[in-house]
Amino acid sequence: MIVDKISNRHLYFKGPIFDELFRQLATYTLDTPNGVYKNHENFYFKVMSYETKLVSIITESHQKEVDVQILLSGNEGIKIFNGIDVEITQSYDEETDCQFYNPINLPVSEVNLTPGYMAVFFPDDIHNPQYAVNSKIETLKKIVIKIDEKLFS
Repeated sequence: MIVDKISNRHLYFKGPIFDELFRQLATYTLDTPNGVYKNHENFYFKVMSYETKLVSIITESHQKEVDVQILLSGNEGIKIFNGIDVEITQSYDEETDCQFYNPINLPVSEVNLTPGYMAVFFPDDIHNPQYAVNSKIETLKKIVIKIDEKLFS
């Protein structure tokens, strides 16, 4: 897992594919319609809006894709769990590249994501997004960049 300013992306993402990815990212704005934008074979963008929650029921990990989560507006809490602190509720689905969990212990870490920052979740980083920060429920606009994990090998 990485949490850092987007402006520091060059510390983690090197090479022409990532240069292209961040060039494309710069074209997404608050006015971009929600949806999935697949215009490269090694990555794609999911643009979404939703209300944060006091209790989130989505705890997930992936095997084939790395998530780069970026907010265009709003604030979001994301909890991070070790594998021993969750129980599997839905086995890995290769088509959606997701495995879902139920937390049974406290998270190992928490992130408060804000615009200008990115949270990067690698395969097996179990993350639980959609939390309201300071119990303030708000609608956010978010981009999740799904990157083929082979680019990091």
